[in-house]
Amino acid sequence: MPNLEELYSDTEIPSKLPFHQILTTLKKESNEGVSVVSPSVLYGLSDIGAKEESELKHIWNELSSIYKHTLLTALTNASETNIEFNYSPIGQLALTDDDSSLVREAAIDLLWEDESVELFTRLLNLAQTDQSTAVRAKALVSIGRFILLGEYDNMPKSLVKQAIDLSYSLHIDESQPIEIRRRALEALSNSSYLKKDTLIRNAYNSGHHLLKVSAIFAMGRTCDDKWQDILVDELESDDNELVYEAVRACGEIQLETSVSQLRNLVISDDREIQTMAIWALGEIGGKQSIEILSLLQDATEDDDLIDIIDEALDVASFTLMGSSFDFDIDD
Repeated sequence: MPNLEELYSDTEIPSKLPFHQILTTLKKESNEGVSVVSPSVLYGLSDIGAKEESELKHIWNELSSIYKHTLLTALTNASETNIEFNYSPIGQLALTDDDSSLVREAAIDLLWEDESVELFTRLLNLAQTDQSTAVRAKALVSIGRFILLGEYDNMPKSLVKQAIDLSYSLHIDESQPIEIRRRALEALSNSSYLKKDTLIRNAYNSGHHLLKVSAIFAMGRTCDDKWQDILVDELESDDNELVYEAVRACGEIQLETSVSQLRNLVISDDREIQTMAIWALGEIGGKQSIEILSLLQDATEDDDLIDIIDEALDVASFTLMGSSFDFDIDD
């Protein structure tokens, strides 16, 4: 999905169309079943006010479910590449969509930057009451970031407690679908909840593959190197899904003992594992990580991979500079 900066030069970015034209375009694209949302819509739906939100609400149900999903996905992509774009009102509206669970899932994705109490409250409700397991699971994933905000006192403690209690009760309830139980554990891993380490170990040893995957993810979220023996072992797993999560966890924990294994994984045939290993080395930092990343950069002609390595090298170099600065202060 190209962003507006790629579609227009600085002098060519158009002014917003009148909102009634945006609505007309939405209905036209929905009727035609287009798979690519026009740039004028991406631009015109950003930062809408209460009046425009009300007008959009009136025609929302006239749009097909397929197009609404296409639209929300396009808006999410645009917001990730253009930080000034704000589509929160559209996401909030789409959370109430009764036609399609895919639309409600896409709405949660679109609200990835929204840190409002209003959204937190709605997510708690969705995680408990939505008819779709996929929507409930997606809500729990998003609840996890609100729990993390609560750890920094950026969310009301009463709501954070509700979220932790809900996540705990859903995770231990064996009648719940595995997808709900695993996402509840992942959400809990963002907290300082005293029982979470036991829950993570139990999930890891449960015999359920997906719970094991989420347990490894949760280990990384704790940012505690007590899990290093497990993670280092899982880096050698034959299961790529377990390897991927172990690599991510090593990066989050900044596990220096994993660098030698990550060196082998940056040339993995699995692109997702390779990319995550590059990211992890950047997070861990240090001279050895920088050397590995620099050698890989010199050896590849893949432009996309070079960009990923560049970002990792920037992070690794910053980490190295920070540790050197701390050493100077101590001296």
